[in-house]
Amino acid sequence: MKVQKTNRKKILFLRFLCLCMVVLVGGLTTACNQKIDTPVFDEEVAPAEEISILAIVSGLDEVNEHITLRSMDYETEKELYYTVGADVRDKYGDIIPMSDVELGSIVEVVYDANRDKLLSIYISDEEMVSVVREVSGAQIDYVKNTVRINGTTYPMSDHVAAFSDNVQIGINEICSEDQLTIWMYNNKIYTFYVELGHGYVKLTDYAGYIGGMVEIGYDVIVPVTENMLLTVREGTYTLRIAKDGDVGMKQVQVIKNQEVTLSLADLAIQPKQTGSVLFDVTPADAKVYIDGKRVNTEGAIELTYGKHTISIIADGFESYSATFKVNYAYKVKKYTLVAEGEEGSTTSTTAQNDSDSSTATESGTTADDSTQSNGSTKEETTTQDSNVKDVSTTVGVKTSNKVILSAPMGVSVYFDGEYLGIAPISFTKVTGSHIITFSQTGYLSQSYTVNFTDDGEDVTLSYDDLVSISSLIE
Repeated sequence: MKVQKTNRKKILFLRFLCLCMVVLVGGLTTACNQKIDTPVFDEEVAPAEEISILAIVSGLDEVNEHITLRSMDYETEKELYYTVGADVRDKYGDIIPMSDVELGSIVEVVYDANRDKLLSIYISDEEMVSVVREVSGAQIDYVKNTVRINGTTYPMSDHVAAFSDNVQIGINEICSEDQLTIWMYNNKIYTFYVELGHGYVKLTDYAGYIGGMVEIGYDVIVPVTENMLLTVREGTYTLRIAKDGDVGMKQVQVIKNQEVTLSLADLAIQPKQTGSVLFDVTPADAKVYIDGKRVNTEGAIELTYGKHTISIIADGFESYSATFKVNYAYKVKKYTLVAEGEEGSTTSTTAQNDSDSSTATESGTTADDSTQSNGSTKEETTTQDSNVKDVSTTVGVKTSNKVILSAPMGVSVYFDGEYLGIAPISFTKVTGSHIITFSQTGYLSQSYTVNFTDDGEDVTLSYDDLVSISSLIE
């Protein structure tokens, strides 16, 4: 009887203890006003929706692991995130880091549309996709929407894009001096990437060289004018300047998007380069004049490299006058005058002796060696408006129309390196492709490529303000 009583007490105590715990837990729940959520382990997860596309890489953020892709028709742009598990390969199927994926490249992509997650990206090896690297001297025609590369003309996509330094730039910010990578699909250009950009060279102490020619970089060969600013591909070059047979040279380093000032005061003048020319003239007693001065043709004559004029006069024969170019060590030039009253023209034959003792015979005159000076020359007329600055560029044909440049205001304006004045400004419209450059102290210089046609219309241009250098300093 005592044992049963003891057990009963234990049971009552345990029930009381359980009741206290229930009350305590309930009180705590009420006091904290919190609801305890029980996790659900059987909720449905949306399956991956894999989509494959052919696209252009238009943005890459390696810090936040995001990539932006643009459809080939530019109607849509998609931003995806990626992880180290993304399958990234070159066109040969080899695994590469994401940093090797270039802006502007055409890629084959697979992504999860439900999570905007990149699954794989391959540099396209499709037969329709092609890439051309180290392109120099590309001639972009914005009027015809074409690009001429090494003698071949390609159409551009209506949504063609350009990139430089891992950011997108305007197509008209590409200059002919730039070195490019070009991506094409079905022989149509979709993207440009600037491998090597351009900087600027400003000449000082140039007064003694005005009227001469300056050569720098790959294709910059222009007359020396006042306050000129040259657009040159980034790199280290030898600047060569020549006038009246004197040639000076100087090293210069061109930095992308920067302007360097170069003094010509201490140029090292090089000896004049000359070639020997033996004139064999029929009749033998004809009088021969080189650059207006009579010469003795019994032996070879030393002439400086460049263009010269020759005039031959003899009694009873038609006079002959032409220009020829000396760019060789030795050459024999034969001329036979035509008797008065006879039909035909004076002929010339050129024999050249090179260092390897090979010879070449050339009959008549050629544009490279000899040009008749008694032909006619067409001179293009331009507008007579005194407020329109005339330009002296040798590229293109001057028209009777003008280009009105309204902005950016207050900057120095250069046309193919020639200083025109301060914007706003108007200048002669010249056909063809040209480079307009803006410069201002304290700002980054900026160049744009323009194309003009002789359509009888004036052109108005306006560009964004230059970027202040101080705004780039943190």
